[in-house]
Amino acid sequence: MPSTMRTTGPSDAASEDEKFLVRDPRQIRMLLQSLADQRTALTAHPDGSGQSFPSAVLEVDEDGLLLDGSPIPSVNQRAGDAGYWLCLAQVDRVQVRFRVEHPQRTLEQECVAFRAALPASLHHLQRREFYRLETPVNESPWCIFPAPDGGEPLRWRVTDISAGGIAVLLPQEDQVLELQRRYPGCALELPDGERIEVQLIVCSLVTRTRADGQPQQRAGLKFAGLPRGADAMIQRHIFRIERQRLARLNGQS
Repeated sequence: MPSTMRTTGPSDAASEDEKFLVRDPRQIRMLLQSLADQRTALTAHPDGSGQSFPSAVLEVDEDGLLLDGSPIPSVNQRAGDAGYWLCLAQVDRVQVRFRVEHPQRTLEQECVAFRAALPASLHHLQRREFYRLETPVNESPWCIFPAPDGGEPLRWRVTDISAGGIAVLLPQEDQVLELQRRYPGCALELPDGERIEVQLIVCSLVTRTRADGQPQQRAGLKFAGLPRGADAMIQRHIFRIERQRLARLNGQS
């Protein structure tokens, strides 16, 4: 359950580019459901102020949505008194922004939550800050992750990569990540042998079912403070793989 209040200072959603505004209730419900399915953390600003607290979409139905509260009574008091919340979230570096009116406090399994009607509109910025490359199996980078028990480091294949982060598939026995947590002491190994020491922040966790029926988790990880020159190394790798892919498409060896 989220526990702290932060001070930021977002501008109102009205300033967002109109072409990214979603008004179709069915699309809004689908986007909110994806936030709930992926357990994506969001930042809630009561009355659009700079004071915020972490929340999440717990449930979406025909009547509206259920939002997570805080374990801090004073935060819930202020959130319940607010006329609206401005909510900000990010899934795989795609920003989502919406406003819920008059959230009503309730109890859900003895925890404070808030019910609200579906937002009338939602901003979904369908653009990415970085170009992402889906990595070929035979030339995949690898993510080296320190084992929680201090044993041998975990090693995960990188399924896509950009200058901003990576996605990895976790075996069932390696379900060790927590949303929004920062993990220092990781490394990115590129196929040409270059190794980059990185810190990673977990942006998304999605459980999928493999062809054999076994669950598998896909994690979206954001780089936090790349060392000098690392972004250029990653871009060189991306460009090289893209050149090879285009050459194959053009029938070149």
